[in-house]
Amino acid sequence: MRFPYLLYLICQNANIRKYRAFLYFCIILMTINGVAGADQDVIVGFKNKPGPSEEALIHSHGGIAKKSFHLISAIAAKIPEGEIEKMKKDKRVVYIEYDKTFKTSDEYTSSWGVQRINSDIVHNQGITGTGVKIAILDTGIDYTHGDLNGNYKGGYDFVFNDEDPMDDSTGELINSHGTHVAGIIAAEKNGIGVVGVAPDAELYAVKVLNGGGSGLGSWIISGLQWSVDNNMDIVTMSIQGYTDMQSVHDAVDNAYNRGLLVIAAGGNTNGGIVTYPAAYDSVIAVTATDFANQRASFAPIGPEIELAAPGVNIYSTIIGGGYGIRSGTSMAAPHVTGVAALILSSGFKDVNSDGMLDNKDVRELLHDANDLGGLGRDSTYGYGIVDAQRSVLGIINIGLTATNPPNKQRVLLWKGSYLVTIHSNDISKLNMEVYKDGVIQKDLSSKYKFNKSDADINLEMNVENTIEIVFTSHGNKGSTGYVTISRL
Repeated sequence: MRFPYLLYLICQNANIRKYRAFLYFCIILMTINGVAGADQDVIVGFKNKPGPSEEALIHSHGGIAKKSFHLISAIAAKIPEGEIEKMKKDKRVVYIEYDKTFKTSDEYTSSWGVQRINSDIVHNQGITGTGVKIAILDTGIDYTHGDLNGNYKGGYDFVFNDEDPMDDSTGELINSHGTHVAGIIAAEKNGIGVVGVAPDAELYAVKVLNGGGSGLGSWIISGLQWSVDNNMDIVTMSIQGYTDMQSVHDAVDNAYNRGLLVIAAGGNTNGGIVTYPAAYDSVIAVTATDFANQRASFAPIGPEIELAAPGVNIYSTIIGGGYGIRSGTSMAAPHVTGVAALILSSGFKDVNSDGMLDNKDVRELLHDANDLGGLGRDSTYGYGIVDAQRSVLGIINIGLTATNPPNKQRVLLWKGSYLVTIHSNDISKLNMEVYKDGVIQKDLSSKYKFNKSDADINLEMNVENTIEIVFTSHGNKGSTGYVTISRL
């Protein structure tokens, strides 16, 4: 038995108050003897069932045995980094491996787009799209899928003119198209697979595309008509066409004027035009962004673009009960559809002051997005990446960090009343500059200084026209704070 183990036993039993100096001496001797380096959590595998001899081996290397297993011949232990390689040479040891961290299989982790647009924050407030009826005009839905069957409520197949809108899409580019879209919108929050943006919304499969991903204009018109007749709240179409059909145009306009919110994918034109039906004024045209919040290479550019949403490497439901990754504006549009459903189930306000709560209010609330590209609406991102926290809860959170050169954070506020709360953890100064049409508004701009005893600063702002606020943080590098802007 090596000397450090004897010291370990003595030190373990020393009365700290009475023998504190002796304890310190023990520790010094252990260090001199070569027990150095940070302790590491490891699992030590042995040839034989571990017992006192194996525990003594761990202690002799300056380690501590935490748990001995009987299912496997191993001990969970803490061992100094510098002793691990030495201990591996002992003939009783089969392996030593670091005790690694495992994490839960979180539905939100699998659904990066759902997280990116802050849907989980809204779900935590109990807002999940309950009772909102969504017609998915696509290739149908595999309504037997375990992540969709609870939210599937029916539909119709206009390809074969029957009441069985099962998804039968095949091929490399369109396999499981409608089913994948459905999962992005409303995959159930059930602990398996993925979770949708609005996990309690009602899904209706309106099959207007065949198994090869093609459909006639008359089928799309029939789907829109069915949606109106069956009192849908939202129609979503991840479809694209290059021909402006007057009949389809009229059908979309009439559906919108009858109170339906109409959302469509902008098309995968690699920087080209926005396709139909997204290009119609009555439709919310959606483009796609990647994990870095940049325009996807396949996404269109045009003045018709109204909103952006995640559309690259999106993991969602596929035919047969499984899950798969797809990319396209077809994947971006259902993210916006889901946020619209969250708004509809949230008790939203009459934001356009026309005396009604309808699809026009929802559309305007969706514009309260994470602005990208040019200031305000632009042809690449529209109003920006859809943001459930902003559109549904009316809350914007802005993290502040002091850097060199100073870090600037910007935010756009549309017409309305807001409460701005500024909190300093340890930043020393914050400049708040307000711009309207690119011109600084000195009467609305302010400079704030902080010390540790300062309480939060609360400001009420009434915005008549769109303004831009630029926050500039100052202080020691790395010092932080935050701003919360709440719509009143």
